[in-house]
Formats: sequence, structure tokens, C-alpha cells
Amino acid sequence: MNDAGDRAPARIYRGSPFAAFCFLLPLFAAVLCSCSAQRPEQAQKQPGPGAAIVLEKRTFKLVKTPDPELEAALEGMLSASYDIAVKNHAGEKPMDMGFTYSLAPKGAVYPFSEIEVSCIIQEKYARRGGAEICGDFFGRLGGRIKSALGGK
Repeated sequence: MNDAGDRAPARIYRGSPFAAFCFLLPLFAAVLCSCSAQRPEQAQKQPGPGAAIVLEKRTFKLVKTPDPELEAALEGMLSASYDIAVKNHAGEKPMDMGFTYSLAPKGAVYPFSEIEVSCIIQEKYARRGGAEICGDFFGRLGGRIKSALGGK
């Protein structure tokens, strides 16, 4: 006790600070690791029956300098190739196959100097007809791009 009659604060831990550190460090590490571990509900789920997969990707080299006319024509080339492939392979029920495509610019300096086109289809149709529809789509698209580039 001091002169005022107050009691001195009691120390909870009476060992050395180093011993406390050695005790608390593994405990802290264990808590940190358990928090960062992947929980079962966060685990990557298997795709469902309607899940879409990228069946095939192809890269097309275009022009090295910006060409607004070619860029504008790309949408039409993709759509026309898609429409014909769907009509030839999916008939009257194109939505049943879940076939679509995506376009990603891949050029380093000029993004549209090179493009990557992905053929996307529902997983359940990938084995039966997926390769054919993607092949047809890419064949038609490649022909259209080649003719559009002409002598460029």
C-alpha cells in the first residue's frame, strides 16, 4: 500500500516478459492459421448440370496499328459466325446447348492487334457436339477475319 491507502495494481503474470512472449506467440499463430484456413463451405464447388465451360480458345492476329473499321467489323464477324454455327448445330433450339463466345483483346501495345476468342458451351453438351460447333464457329470466324484483313 502507498501513503494514500490505495493498493498497488496486481500483476496478472509474474514471470519474465520473454516467457510470456514465448507462451503467447504459438497461441497467436494457431489462432491466425485457423482463421485463414479454407472452410468446407468456401471450398470450390463442382459445377452444376447447367455450368458453362470454355471448350476451346483461339488467338487471331489482326493488324499492328489501330484500325477503327476493323474493330467495328469484328462484332459483325463474330455474330455472323455464331449465327451460322448455331443454326447448323443446334437447329431450332439454340439455347438448349448454351453455346456462346467471348472476346478478349491480347495485344501488348495495341490491344486489338491480337484477339483471343473463347468458345463457351454448357458442360453437359461439351462431349456431344461441342467440338463440332466450336470448330465450325472458329472456321467461319477465321475465314471472315482473313478476308477482312485482305492485304493489310
